[in-house]
Amino acid sequence: MAQKDVANALIDSQGRLFSEQVGANIARDVPQQWFHWLLTAQLCSARIAANNALQAAAALRETGLHKIEALLESRRADRIRVLNKHGYARFDNIGADQVRDAAELVQEKYHGDLRELREAGGDAKGISARLQEVKGIGETGAGIFCREAQLAWDELYPQADKLCLKAAEEFGLPADAKKLADLAGSRERFVRLLAALARAHLDGPSDEVESARRH
Repeated sequence: MAQKDVANALIDSQGRLFSEQVGANIARDVPQQWFHWLLTAQLCSARIAANNALQAAAALRETGLHKIEALLESRRADRIRVLNKHGYARFDNIGADQVRDAAELVQEKYHGDLRELREAGGDAKGISARLQEVKGIGETGAGIFCREAQLAWDELYPQADKLCLKAAEEFGLPADAKKLADLAGSRERFVRLLAALARAHLDGPSDEVESARRH
């Protein structure tokens, strides 16, 4: 098994970013896309299947509830209904409250712009700590956010959360962010490798990955 071949197979077959899946174009580095990605990390922090949380995050965008102003003006019953209908039934009440709380915090503390959180955080540790001030986001949720945020935020690159490092070990790759970044060959491919590792860990490896592991 060549580590480079396994990494390439992961990236090519399972490297779709979770932000892409829910419709958050964070590479643009603009406030609205960052806020939607924050909501995604928040929803993914609950004890619920990742695909259900991602379905709910995508539904927020489809219904316009991925925007701060819309959430602040929305009715709780409407938020609950959207989450309940799109895979988040077990946590629809608490989720409905937490997404609005996130909107209120980001609006009041960062004027609706998470790039101000980045500036206030200063470094990876500080950014993670500030993300965890959002209700529903702990270390795991902050790790999910930062995993793909490093596409645009230099302070975060290269880093890998615990789930991805565990998956890297499972697939015979280095359990070290810097070594994984070197193996991937570029920042974007590194972030896609992390997404692929998370997907392979959660859903199982693709046929291409299994083939690369055997050779």
